[in-house]
Amino acid sequence: MNTKLFPRLHLWLILPFVLTLAGFHQYWMGFTSMPFYWHLHGISATAWYLILIAQPWIYQHRSIHLHRKVGMIGLVLAGFVTASGLNMVKGMLTREATSPLFDFRYSLSFLDSLFIGFFMLSVILAVMNARNTASHARWMISTVFWVLSPAIVRLSFVPLLMVFQPESFSDLPFVWSDVFVGNQMLIILVLLFLIFRDFQKEKKIYSSYVLVTLVQVLAIPILLFLKDSPWLRELMNSVFL
Repeated sequence: MNTKLFPRLHLWLILPFVLTLAGFHQYWMGFTSMPFYWHLHGISATAWYLILIAQPWIYQHRSIHLHRKVGMIGLVLAGFVTASGLNMVKGMLTREATSPLFDFRYSLSFLDSLFIGFFMLSVILAVMNARNTASHARWMISTVFWVLSPAIVRLSFVPLLMVFQPESFSDLPFVWSDVFVGNQMLIILVLLFLIFRDFQKEKKIYSSYVLVTLVQVLAIPILLFLKDSPWLRELMNSVFL
């Protein structure tokens, strides 16, 4: 990687990594009691993220050969993340009626499936653009945003529950989807900023950021308006149940 490009990328990637870990803190706090398929997803995703952080530093401070070898390990891990993530979708569909996510379980499962699929697509396109440093790096950076949304929504409820201290989610002065929409808007603003910076510096708009931005925008009407539409229920049940 050109040292003039993303000289501190590995440091910037630590921030979404920490946010993701914090968002899924319940998994780590209950690690020993979690089922095996949760561990497949949690551990493979964490290992993949650590490689994502390390790769820019390795490229700039070590050899390209080491970067490629570590990249192959990351590609295998990305496959595990994708496969185990799709298995986790099944758990979303079988939520209990008391869950605050119950009314959105099908649209959320659909979104999770989209995010997981686009995550793997971004990894594949990053590999295909390996000789184009700028494009390769941005496809890898875009993978962060496919996993960030579920994490920061969960994380947002930590301070909200501390402030309002409700006996149940129904006592909160807002619905769960409001938090989701707010977080989506934040993610979209960050992506628009990255697109603007690229255009400002290079007079170029990268398709990786455009793709992830469009899907993050579409995630809002998908969640709010699809919910458990009959055709979506049938689709998701036929695929996962």
